[in-house]
Amino acid sequence: MGNKISVDPDRLEDLANELVSKLSKVEEEYKDLHLELYNLISSAPAEYSHCFYQVGDPWGTGNQLADLLSEMEIDLRMTANKFSDADNLVGQLYKLHEKYGALTAMGALASKQLAFYGLGFTQFMKNSDDVYMYRHMNALNKLSDVVDNSKFRNVARAYLSPTNLLKKYRDVPFSDLVHKKVAKYLPGDVVKYTDSSKALFEGIKHRTLDSTTFKSFVKTGAKFAKTNAVSAVLVTGVMETSGMGLKISENYAKYGNNPEVLKRENAKAVGNAVNNTVAISGGSIAGAFVGGALGSLVGPVGTVVGAAAGSFVGGLVGEQAAKLTAGIAEKAAIALKEPIHAGLETIKGGLEKAGEVVEGINKGVDFVNDQIKDTIADPIGKVKDIGKGISKAKETASSLVDGAKDFLDDKLSFF
Repeated sequence: MGNKISVDPDRLEDLANELVSKLSKVEEEYKDLHLELYNLISSAPAEYSHCFYQVGDPWGTGNQLADLLSEMEIDLRMTANKFSDADNLVGQLYKLHEKYGALTAMGALASKQLAFYGLGFTQFMKNSDDVYMYRHMNALNKLSDVVDNSKFRNVARAYLSPTNLLKKYRDVPFSDLVHKKVAKYLPGDVVKYTDSSKALFEGIKHRTLDSTTFKSFVKTGAKFAKTNAVSAVLVTGVMETSGMGLKISENYAKYGNNPEVLKRENAKAVGNAVNNTVAISGGSIAGAFVGGALGSLVGPVGTVVGAAAGSFVGGLVGEQAAKLTAGIAEKAAIALKEPIHAGLETIKGGLEKAGEVVEGINKGVDFVNDQIKDTIADPIGKVKDIGKGISKAKETASSLVDGAKDFLDDKLSFF
């Protein structure tokens, strides 16, 4: 007897769809029963009203059953999705590529930061009180003065980042904003967080840590991480919104003829996007906070590079944490499925067209997966099939060439 279990994800999805259909009928039934009972009690003579004191209301019981069916549907479809993901070899390769891309991006950022400091654009040093301070290269300072005194000041600042036009950056020199563009943090915030982290570690080491030192660490750390918060939320939000749009488009292609399933799945897509944005952004911000503190042991440059690494690791942790709260987010979003559906219906045409494209891509992915599985199962036979296909193509091409030659010889025979 084999030790493998074969599960058809499509069958699990069909079961989930059937559950949604039953759920919809249960909701209609208990609401109708509730209304009929209310009308019956209201129309009964006063002397018989006491007869209804012990009669239960179908609303509460029906609602409990609906909640149970809803949770079963969420779990069943989530199981189907996991089996489908495990069976999607192309998808697994893409996820590996995605992780590799994120790791490469982190390495590129750290390299850029180190090159910036290595070339001396911004330097950190200690003063006589053993406190860090920073200094920009003279050329950068001169450029900063020209830009800050120019009528193109706001244009230049916005070119670095649109967020530089916010009120909190109004009095920040252009040179500091250049540092933020490369290092992700303002140099002043880096210095303050490095000093407070250093004081915290010294206090712990010598057992002299007091509340003032700890509060300073939290305060400067919060300001340091806040700079990363804007970019983390924006980047994660954009990625999740794009993913949500693709998922909703796919839902229109798959469930367009099943409104109840469509409403639930679109609500889940919205809930998951919000859940992932909160969890991954939160993890990234917390990671930058911790990574920056640990990196400060080697100075301000370590604070910056450590924060970049911490932000990356924190994002991965947040991604895993998001999976734990996905069910809660989906359940909360399903409660708002009607207004979400109403909003999406206003752009239904575009979503349906996008859904056709997504469906075509999914079919292509399924075809490639089948080819990979067939090759793994019988590599020699697959190579033979490919060879036969090539031979057939050559025969067809030769036949077309011969036919064309005969046609031309016949048509040009009057020469």
